[in-house]
Amino acid sequence: MTDPVDPAALAQALRTAAAAPDAARVISRLPLNLWLDIGGERLHLASKDSGVGVPEVGVQGPLSVWQTCLSAIPPAGFQSVGALMRSQPDFRIVGDPLAIAQCLGLLETVVDGAREILAARPATTMPRQGGADAAPGQVESLGRIQGRYLQVNLPEIGSTWLYEESTGDAGKPVMLMLHTAGADARQWHALMTDDRLLADWRMLAFDMPFHGRSSPPLHWRGDPWRLDTRLYLQTLDAYLDAAGVERAAILGCSMGSAAGLAFLAERSARAHGAILLEAPVRSPGRRSPFLDHPAVHAGRMSAAWVQALLSPGSPAGRRRRATWIYGQGGPGVYEGDLGFYSDEFDAADYVGRIDTRVTPLWLLTGEYDYSATVADGSRIAHAIPGAQFQALPALGHFPMVENPAALLTSLHPIAAAMARAIAG
Repeated sequence: MTDPVDPAALAQALRTAAAAPDAARVISRLPLNLWLDIGGERLHLASKDSGVGVPEVGVQGPLSVWQTCLSAIPPAGFQSVGALMRSQPDFRIVGDPLAIAQCLGLLETVVDGAREILAARPATTMPRQGGADAAPGQVESLGRIQGRYLQVNLPEIGSTWLYEESTGDAGKPVMLMLHTAGADARQWHALMTDDRLLADWRMLAFDMPFHGRSSPPLHWRGDPWRLDTRLYLQTLDAYLDAAGVERAAILGCSMGSAAGLAFLAERSARAHGAILLEAPVRSPGRRSPFLDHPAVHAGRMSAAWVQALLSPGSPAGRRRRATWIYGQGGPGVYEGDLGFYSDEFDAADYVGRIDTRVTPLWLLTGEYDYSATVADGSRIAHAIPGAQFQALPALGHFPMVENPAALLTSLHPIAAAMARAIAG
């Protein structure tokens, strides 16, 4: 155990983080007063002229909670404002819900920045963990990835184009990577360029309709995006047909894992098996009207929703990559995905119909994930005879983006075992 952070140093770190260029720009434009109550001491981050109609948001928490949150590597449940709101009864945000949504991204950024300041570990000196994390100034070997568009016809959308990325030898079995809600195939780049995976697999990933580089079709009239199980399975069938793939092993995360469970149950003849990251039993409450609200910056709100689920021990550049992808989503796409992931999906609908003798299944869940918890992953595995579960210490909800090197230490032997099973 390290000594608790000195209250004066804690407050100064928060002030310094709030003065960083991006945070300061947001603060200057917030139409509200924002303060933090740290064990009874109030720290003002945004102060507008007082008057009728000026919203006020306050973040309240005991000093001990703030000290734990801002320690170098806080335990799960203390890593972010979002985590504290769910795990600590004495920590709360007071104010109008719209005003809270307007400053949520800023709060996550300031807390994360203050922790780095106190730990004296800025992004330029973050330790690297293996070949999947590039040194400062270097880039990943993205030149190995090939991209193309495939035309598909979906009953609920019509003719549209899906963007696909691929790596590996066309003669090897296919590992199909399914991205998380509101994101796209860029999440898989570090894994798609990993030499050990490439030794056994041809890796494919595509952007779901309306996501990333899979633009809405020209006949789209602006109706809100809404994903459900039927549309997801139709998309997977259409994509595999267009790509000329008869069977694939599924590697999914979060929403992609939810779809993976449905695929094993409903389309077992097309599946070699699955490795599912951050699979939920159910995940109610993830959908928020402020993810698509005219008075809230949708990109910053989506990024904050994601940032709260990351491990504080993952490399800072990788964590920023995870949130950056979410800052670029189309209007309403993340919320529309959560209609499937958070409102509709229930693992109980599928666990009784998965036969691991036909489709082997591994489940892996990060320690810091409160959307699809370690308990969720274990529960799903126990409900499916032959399924295997592994917790991922020090990882969050987006392990393939936030810390691919750490994920690969667990993934390599599993992927190799699945490749051996396919080879017979």
